[in-house]
Amino acid sequence: MNILLIGNGFDLAHGLPTKYTDFLEWVKAEYDLYGELKKQGKEITRNIDSVSVNWAILTKPSEMRENVTILTEEAKQIEIWQSINNNIWIDYFLNNLMYQKENWIDFESQISRVIQSIGKDSEGKGFDEEIEHFSDSFLEEHYLYKGIESLYVDHNKNRGGKEKITYSEFKKRLEDDLNRLIRALEIYLTEYVEKIDCKVFSPDIKETIVQINKNFNSVLCTKILCFNYTNIFEKVYGKICSENYNYIHGRADTKNTLESNNMVLGIDEYLPIERRNKDIEFITFKKFYQRIYKQTGCEYKEWIDKIKEKNLKCAKKGIGSIGTHNLYIFGHSLDVTDGDILRDLILTKNVHTTIFYLNKKVLGQQIANLVKVLGQDELIKRTGGSMKTIEFRQQREMEKR
Repeated sequence: MNILLIGNGFDLAHGLPTKYTDFLEWVKAEYDLYGELKKQGKEITRNIDSVSVNWAILTKPSEMRENVTILTEEAKQIEIWQSINNNIWIDYFLNNLMYQKENWIDFESQISRVIQSIGKDSEGKGFDEEIEHFSDSFLEEHYLYKGIESLYVDHNKNRGGKEKITYSEFKKRLEDDLNRLIRALEIYLTEYVEKIDCKVFSPDIKETIVQINKNFNSVLCTKILCFNYTNIFEKVYGKICSENYNYIHGRADTKNTLESNNMVLGIDEYLPIERRNKDIEFITFKKFYQRIYKQTGCEYKEWIDKIKEKNLKCAKKGIGSIGTHNLYIFGHSLDVTDGDILRDLILTKNVHTTIFYLNKKVLGQQIANLVKVLGQDELIKRTGGSMKTIEFRQQREMEKR
């Protein structure tokens, strides 16, 4: 069995703007678009008064502004503005110092940072208690009081007589805004990214997924484990049977709603083992919970079971496993947030793992991340000697389609 695991580096290699910073540029462009149209006094839509986006947060125009136009489908355009309007997570990301200074940000690590800080703040307290203090300075400055719906009010003038928010109320706000953020990301991917024409392909991937049968016809033969939300793989390399495809983090679909969206955007387990099954206040932010709740499927586990069944049959017959199963990883950082899935695949007996890397910098980061996932000793054992099951291979140049 061949399994191809693809991450966001796959979409990026195909020239698509799918970095978190690209998404934030689009958000700012949508702010700009809304503001410009309203400034001109244009009747954007009959429901425009229900949206109160404020773009004072912008220190410079979005680089994507010229490429973003108002959607012809009015309801979808309204949904965009309502999703990004006064969204705590978007405010938090746009005000992140690393994003502002280095134009780089990792949503998942920032979400984890916020959730862990609130978890520490709430230790020993009831969730119905008012929050006296946020350890996160950004939250402390902007979100300690009820009724403050946006960053764009004068907090010093409006704090008098304001009622402090409770932990349960603030957690609910974070959950709702995360869902709105994910829906905005879904619309960005379907209405903009997926409509971009991909003009290149990877020879590494093409050779991985295509084999020649006895009649000398090329056939798709690989199971695809996709950590992306887009349909780019199918657009470039062809459709495959649904049972051979696992969108482990959900799939972007413009027809979805806030409620039907099944995209996973969450964090890794951060609690020590003895607390994981008891402290579940923030479980909705964790990836494993979202995968189950949003029913993204775990087809990859069925693939692993089939490999194990074959190994067991061979062992009962007193023979070694016939043939090696191959795991190819392309465009995935190997971050610990997906560690449970990576461990399941890489550590399965008789699986050989090939990890493609873009350049030496990426290789170094992948190795460091894999230490967190497998442990130093396990990684050393599997990358050399008679027990070698992992190899790193540099990506070849993309080719024109």
